[in-house]
Amino acid sequence: MEADNGLRLLMDTGSTADKLLWNADALGIDLASLNGVFISHWHGDHYGGLSGLLKRYGGGLKVFVPRKPGWALGREFSRLGAELVEAKRAFELLPGFYSTGDLGGEHALVIALEDIGLVVLTGCSHPGPERMVEAAVENTGERPYALIGGLHISSYWRGVELGRFLNRAGLKLVCPCHCTGLRAREGLRASFTGTFVQCGAGRRIDIGRADGGA
Repeated sequence: MEADNGLRLLMDTGSTADKLLWNADALGIDLASLNGVFISHWHGDHYGGLSGLLKRYGGGLKVFVPRKPGWALGREFSRLGAELVEAKRAFELLPGFYSTGDLGGEHALVIALEDIGLVVLTGCSHPGPERMVEAAVENTGERPYALIGGLHISSYWRGVELGRFLNRAGLKLVCPCHCTGLRAREGLRASFTGTFVQCGAGRRIDIGRADGGA
């Protein structure tokens, strides 16, 4: 994720470093130039590639986490040179990048884009996507623009309910990803009045374009 100021954060690392590094190389993404890594929560499919990333590009990276991992993992990451930064409460991670703070084992990454608003990026939204959007707004005082990521919903009517909430909150774009059921996506697409973007590996979203980018 890249902010207006050119700073770059990687959100989550997938289940294995092999997949992460292969995809990055295939897409021409230079992970050596990262300013930090954001881990949404401590499930293996979200942090599994972190050790391999640190081994390939060396230590010194700040890794923003909702809470510290277990002793063994924490020691491994520290040995590889990571600086674990715990986001118990909401704060600005880097200029333009914010954490919602730990909402119950998970936090969302928030990017504040000038003249556009907040982009809220979620891993799985276990605490609820509505709560994550509300926390982003409460902690920054800015208007929300987009919700991108896993939404942890499965039924059609839960998708409709979320779409109606996003409309009331004034969001203009939604991109449901990981752990969002097909029926829930259909309900969300039917009820959300803004731009609905289909997620997928290698998808690039240029925030601010009317169609959400390509």
